Amino acid sequence: MYQRQVFNRYLTDSEESQLFGTIAKFGSPLARRDYAWMKLCRETGLRVSPLSRLIVQDAKQALRAKHLVVRGETNKAGKTYEIFLNTTARQMLHRLLRLRREQGFAEIPEDPLIVSRNHRAMSVRSFQARMKHWCEQAQLTLKASPHWLRHTYAKRIIERSSSQNPLCMVQHALGHSDINSTAVYTFPDREEYEAAIEAAR
Repeated sequence: MYQRQVFNRYLTDSEESQLFGTIAKFGSPLARRDYAWMKLCRETGLRVSPLSRLIVQDAKQALRAKHLVVRGETNKAGKTYEIFLNTTARQMLHRLLRLRREQGFAEIPEDPLIVSRNHRAMSVRSFQARMKHWCEQAQLTLKASPHWLRHTYAKRIIERSSSQNPLCMVQHALGHSDINSTAVYTFPDREEYEAAIEAAR
């Protein structure tokens, strides 16, 4: 029963470095695109569904306001909320816009921000497949999905926040209506669990 309560769907610091370090070695447009959207998710906790439905106008407005509006029609439970964009997140939006220009796409406000090889909006399944591809390239033995980047973002807030109530910071950052949805981040993680078992020898 205890093991079921271990939180394990996230990347450790070393796994994260290995993953992004691997992608950064490739200079193709696809690799640069994937690095940018994956890093954006890591720095914002954005779910893959609203990510797949971001449009050019969303990115430009977010860069002006330093907040990305997750529109209710693109989000779980239809909730609209705002995500503060740190410096890295803003850089990734700039990169995604620049990649579109380099590929010759006009910056039509309603056009998809992240484009597939077929010059269409990427599907959720495509994002998942690309994440799987890069985990394999990085030789990570994890069945990680883009949602793991959201969990990783939340874990880092819990670990590094100077707030007296970091769980509330995570609740706000992830757009949770109910703090019970955020409680998973209070479970011991796999590193704590393994260390405890090792110490019990």
